[in-house]
Amino acid sequence: MRPGDVDGILAVQALAYPGFLLESAGFFLNRLALAPGHCWIADGAESGTLGYLISYPWDAGLPPVLDVELDVLPDGADHWFLHDCAVSPAAQGLGVGQALLRQAAGQAASQGLLRASLVSLQGAVSYWRRHGYAPVDAGAAGLAEKLAGYGPNASYMARAFPF
Repeated sequence: MRPGDVDGILAVQALAYPGFLLESAGFFLNRLALAPGHCWIADGAESGTLGYLISYPWDAGLPPVLDVELDVLPDGADHWFLHDCAVSPAAQGLGVGQALLRQAAGQAASQGLLRASLVSLQGAVSYWRRHGYAPVDAGAAGLAEKLAGYGPNASYMARAFPF
C-alpha cells in the first residue's frame, strides 16, 4: 500500500461499512506510516481498488479505538492485529480477501509475531472462525467498552500462528 492508494481505500470502505464505522484518510496514512509492511491493497488494473487490509504489530491487549491515530506501536509487540480487511462488493467471491489475508499473515509470521487478533463485526464471526479465530473472553476489563465502538455484536477474536 502507498499513500496514493487512500482514496481508493476510502471508496471501498464506504461501500463495505455503515457510516459510524468509517475511518478517516488520516487514520490510514497513520497506520501506513507506522507499519508499511503490514498494510496491503488489491488493485485491479481497470477496476481500481478491489480491497485492502490494514494490520500492525500489537501487544495483545485491548483492541485500539476506531479512527484514532497512534504515535507509536507498542515496543516488543508479539501480536498481529488485523485492524480491517474490506473487499469491494464488485470483487466479492473472487478470493481477494483470502489473498490479502494470506499475504499479510505470512508477512506477520515471518517477523516472529506469535498470535493474531481482530475485532469481528456483526455477522462476520463465522467467517473468522473458518480462519481459525476464536472469541476472546469479553469479561476482560475495558473490553466491552472498546467493542461498543465497533457496533452491535462485535467480537474480539484471536488465534495462534502459523496459519
